[in-house]
Amino acid sequence: MTGSPEARGFAGAVLDALTSHICVLDSSGTITLVNEAWRRFALENSPAPAPARTGVGSHYLEICRTATGPGSEEAAAFAAGVRDVLEGRSELFRLEYPCHSPTENRWFVGRVTPLRGDQHGAVVSHQNVTDRKLVEFELAKLAATDPLTGLPNRRFFLDIANREVDRVRRFSVPASVAMIDIDHFKDINDTYGHAAGDEALRHLATSFKSALREVDVLARLGGEEFALLLPGTNENGAQSLAEKMRAVLSSTPVSAGKSTFRLTASFGATDLLSDDLDIAAALGRADAALYAAKRSGRDCVKTFSDLDGPTQSVTRSN
Repeated sequence: MTGSPEARGFAGAVLDALTSHICVLDSSGTITLVNEAWRRFALENSPAPAPARTGVGSHYLEICRTATGPGSEEAAAFAAGVRDVLEGRSELFRLEYPCHSPTENRWFVGRVTPLRGDQHGAVVSHQNVTDRKLVEFELAKLAATDPLTGLPNRRFFLDIANREVDRVRRFSVPASVAMIDIDHFKDINDTYGHAAGDEALRHLATSFKSALREVDVLARLGGEEFALLLPGTNENGAQSLAEKMRAVLSSTPVSAGKSTFRLTASFGATDLLSDDLDIAAALGRADAALYAAKRSGRDCVKTFSDLDGPTQSVTRSN
């Protein structure tokens, strides 16, 4: 750092007051100055004698090259950005990356800008953005979650199911989908009240969760309608699982306030096909099977293969 002792002292005090981890590089990429936040982070997060490698005199690009642990997969890209700034090809490089510790998940934004004036080099800063990142994750979770049941919502289900359709089309792997509809749901609301109807929806979600694998996705599409995505499972497997879920639901009464009532649901299942363009086609087949289950007396499982002849989805009563 050039200038009078007073100017250097003032600049150093300003850098040390900043919470971002900051270092200054010369034109070759060697660290010539670090602030207090940089020194403290290196001391707390690097085993001895590693802190010495991240201080003044160390080569920043070498630090990137030898980086390990969470976030190290971004080190090569960050080094390339540093080189672009040092060699005058860029005025700004910015990258957001994870830097998790054994005790917490953390995210940082790294920025590289050129030194101004007669000096040649760059300023590198790393700002902890973990709080913002956690808020983003929570908002994304809320946007993808049905607030009443805690299940994924329609938007999330369609997104993940369309990805599964792509996987089936590309790799010819089995997968299936089922539509689930609570029987006589309007009667439940009319007889016991809407609070009881809400409890019925939560009861179904709770009853079914324990039967599912981690890769399975049960979602509430809206109202009393649910959908189930089963990667790696064909229509027969979906039928078998749906039958177990149906039996559990019908044998476990719902308690809502002073009321207790029996809850049943109808199921329609189908394979995802390699010529499906998106999940809508499979949901249409599952919906046709579900309508057949409703017509068969409800509280049962039908598959699309069970249906005779061309069948299309039909508006159904509960």
